[in-house]
Amino acid sequence: MPAPAFLPRALLTLALAAVPWAALVEAQSSANIPFRIGYRTAQSMTAPLQVSFQATVPTEYRVEWTFGDGSAAAGPQVSHTYYRAGHYEVQATLINASGRAVSRATGTLDVRSGGPEHAEMTVLPGRGTVRLSPLGSVTYAPGPARLLVAGQDVGAGPVRVPDGPVELAVRVPAQDGRVLEKRLTLRMAPLGGSVPFETEVLRLTNQARARGWNCVSLRDGGPALPPLKGLAPLDTAALAQSAGMALHGYFDHTSALDGSSPLRRVQAAGYSPSVAAENIAAGQRTPQEVVDSWLRSPGHCHNIMGEFSQIGVSYVERPGTKYVRYWTQVFAKP
Repeated sequence: MPAPAFLPRALLTLALAAVPWAALVEAQSSANIPFRIGYRTAQSMTAPLQVSFQATVPTEYRVEWTFGDGSAAAGPQVSHTYYRAGHYEVQATLINASGRAVSRATGTLDVRSGGPEHAEMTVLPGRGTVRLSPLGSVTYAPGPARLLVAGQDVGAGPVRVPDGPVELAVRVPAQDGRVLEKRLTLRMAPLGGSVPFETEVLRLTNQARARGWNCVSLRDGGPALPPLKGLAPLDTAALAQSAGMALHGYFDHTSALDGSSPLRRVQAAGYSPSVAAENIAAGQRTPQEVVDSWLRSPGHCHNIMGEFSQIGVSYVERPGTKYVRYWTQVFAKP
């Protein structure tokens, strides 16, 4: 059997940063209604850039948005994609029950070029299934992406696939009307696992947090932390990483199949946290062994004892591979 192995270097902690944005109030109602707007987006600030906007307003009012590129929306929480680089003025208007504008907040957003247009895909393999996403693509034209498995159009949900090589493709529209394409081959094979093992990893992780494990002294006694709560999209991202390593023979936070990062896999699974991190391990035989390995490795330990509130866990077995057993934890907070 191969010797147990885990990543000895610092873990990648990649973030979709929540950028606080104080409202610049142009007009304030005589009642001095509290009104602030903010946004959350990728730290890169490059097009195509999806931005989540939020307005903090009393419930009896509604909000109307203009995004500075000719588009508009309504609601306290909205999402908008900027397809071109530029300087945009965003405006949120507070509307009372009679339809009158009573307050307005504005702010600016600078979007940079994401470079040449190209198609990319994020692949989330599972046990006999695969999910596809166009995340990673750079395209400056709106329009739906086409996702294909073995030449057939599929949605974003899990698609059952046979063992052996499976051809995957994504097609996205370009600004000049062309269709950009990315193709990959996924090598599927039977994968084992254990839900009780995954449940035990979560229990041991939360036990260490409750005991106040100290990542420097390697002993209990620090401040107790609240338990992490399991989240289905994080489980999906964790399984994709463990399965990817088992199927394609790599051991890294960056997928050798599609080049995806931990954060991109979480986003492709349908969740956009403010920050995400990942622990991986390979070869350990039991949940106790793998959690002990992580707790005694500084980068991994700081993820376990970090200011996260959510977790996903996966354990995958594939006999005949270098390490046989592959473990992943994915951490996040909203």
